Amino acid sequence: MGAKLLALSLEKHCRDFTLFLGVLEENADFSDWLRRHAPHVVLVRLHAFIRGASLKHVKPVLILELFSRGITDVTWLDTDLIVLRNLEPLLEPLDNQTLLVAQDMDYDFQFHEKLLQHYRLTPSRKLEYCVNTCVLRATTQHAALMEKYQAFLLDPFFLEQQGKSESEKLPEFAFEQKILELLVSSEGEEWRPEYTVKFIPEGSGIIQELGVTTYGLRDRLLNGLGFNKPWFAHIPGAVKPWDSNTRSRYYRGASVYSSFAENYKDQMEEDMSWANSSGASSRIARFLYFGKPHWMGWAHCLAGKLWRFLRTGTIRRRA
Repeated sequence: MGAKLLALSLEKHCRDFTLFLGVLEENADFSDWLRRHAPHVVLVRLHAFIRGASLKHVKPVLILELFSRGITDVTWLDTDLIVLRNLEPLLEPLDNQTLLVAQDMDYDFQFHEKLLQHYRLTPSRKLEYCVNTCVLRATTQHAALMEKYQAFLLDPFFLEQQGKSESEKLPEFAFEQKILELLVSSEGEEWRPEYTVKFIPEGSGIIQELGVTTYGLRDRLLNGLGFNKPWFAHIPGAVKPWDSNTRSRYYRGASVYSSFAENYKDQMEEDMSWANSSGASSRIARFLYFGKPHWMGWAHCLAGKLWRFLRTGTIRRRA
């Protein structure tokens, strides 16, 4: 579902691109759909070059594989992204030394002592934001970084942590993006990062919609009025709007991602009822959004923030 929406949104907004889509096995129906709707997609069989890497942490493996094929500038995109406009103005001005990543919500950046100790690194620079690798642009100038990234993800202790339950797992080792964040902010005897790190700002540049409250009211207003023009809508986390479970029912019909996904329902050839739920919550959201996708679910967002404040006395910094 996500791969189709990513491919269709790229086809709509970007003129000159190739989307290399990693797959585990051939799927005749999907390949036929791509030929009809997304001609710029090239399927790449993962098992041919996976080299023992965890499929969950395959980003540096795929990027290095494309470097080996002679491609010098690669942008990884998670398959839970929808592209909202032409990416050329975002990517074209970047020089070869600049690493582009997304801002990860509004968490404060901090060095994690357990990560530093395990990988024998020391802090070298404090980043402006936390890293989210749902978007990761790298060039061959970053090949050494990608190789180190891959090596750290294949570290036996890191892999051991991935096999544990959420309650047992050390939080510093829970996400692969924390490893990249570590590598661009810390140094060691044989490692010194000298890269420029540019962030796509949360809210105004990339919508991080983890439930209805994480896309703030201020950004919804400004984006809906056209003062900001985000590049992407992203659904972080394990639960997606198309999942049939209680955790997604609350917000999928009021989701900004879902409202953008609806633009592609005629091409998807999939059940898209999740993007236009018939429940009362969804009907309220659609009555109040005034035809602007960024305003979908603003009332749910406000109610969620008020409920959180009443329960905990806290509210997310960015309203």
